[in-house]
Amino acid sequence: MKIRRDLLEALLEIAKENHPHEFFALLTGKKGVIEEFVYIPFQQGENYASFDTSLIPLGMRIYGTVHSHPSSNPTPSPEDLSTFTSYGRVHIIIHYPYCRKCWRAYDPEGNIIEVEVV
Repeated sequence: MKIRRDLLEALLEIAKENHPHEFFALLTGKKGVIEEFVYIPFQQGENYASFDTSLIPLGMRIYGTVHSHPSSNPTPSPEDLSTFTSYGRVHIIIHYPYCRKCWRAYDPEGNIIEVEVV
């Protein structure tokens, strides 16, 4: 799996703008490259970001999810893992202080995976 550099940079900025609250979005793209995010309405707080699954556009190819952690810990919570198993195959957690290397990608089971930045 790959992710566009400009998209990753935009996601880092969004995470920073939402601090100290979490944010959440869906990831989509084509041919194995994550190219866009879909920002559906969600509720947020310092320790959570939740969304209404009925707002996910029908027929959308979801590669995975992205959300932020306002701490320096990118480890998925039990709630994160529950979301991971339901939506796509790559899940990115962006963490404080939201620098270029302040993110980690996981598979649906919560194992760290490599995502190439292109």
